Amino acid sequence: MEILYQGTLLNQATHSYEDVQVQTLNDQHRSQILQVQQHVVEHLQVKESLQSLTLEEFEHVFNEGGLMIGAFVGEQLIAFRALLFPGDDPENLGRDLGLSVAKQQKVVHQELTCVLPDYRGNGLQNQLAQLIMKKFSKLQLPYRYLCCTVFPTNVPSVKDKFKQAMLIAKIKEKYSGKMRYIFFKDLEQSALLDRKTIKAVPIADYEQQKVLLQEGFYGFDTEEENGETTILFAKPSTGEEV
Repeated sequence: MEILYQGTLLNQATHSYEDVQVQTLNDQHRSQILQVQQHVVEHLQVKESLQSLTLEEFEHVFNEGGLMIGAFVGEQLIAFRALLFPGDDPENLGRDLGLSVAKQQKVVHQELTCVLPDYRGNGLQNQLAQLIMKKFSKLQLPYRYLCCTVFPTNVPSVKDKFKQAMLIAKIKEKYSGKMRYIFFKDLEQSALLDRKTIKAVPIADYEQQKVLLQEGFYGFDTEEENGETTILFAKPSTGEEV
């Protein structure tokens, strides 16, 4: 067990502050992880917004095929976040993005984050993202391309990815017909976008977003206008692919 963070957070049910500790997780935590995932799924208003990890994927992560961290209040796991190294798996998102076979081997997936309802509103999703990527960087593993999928109208998760400087590179149906953004980030080279090319598109206008993505634009931020969330798109400043 490696402790990555200690602090306090607000329990929304009791309105009291509690001590929290974030640590790396292993196979011994599997039952707690599954319980948290199941609890989160049961309380989703839109069930298709979350793609749960399968037992096979948990096995893969815990057999050196990924990394997982979790937040504890006392002995209770209240949240977790996972990275997965897909390798030759057909679901490697590098395939969706047209990366070469060699580059696909350097892809790491940022998988789901689950936070129990009583502990939402504390910025845990973003905090766990920072902690797991810091841990990942220290391991100096041979992965370069960070990818993930997000349900388009899951605004908190979309914003979470933008805070990490990830870009929307594609929108398509995944997981048996579920619409998803595919986010991408080159961990070795920062993306530079041409601010003169910015276009704003309503978050639910998938067709217009697809057109822009096909024209070489990337989604990079959100904007709120008249109670509506829009996605901001721009082209790379160099004219080359990000």
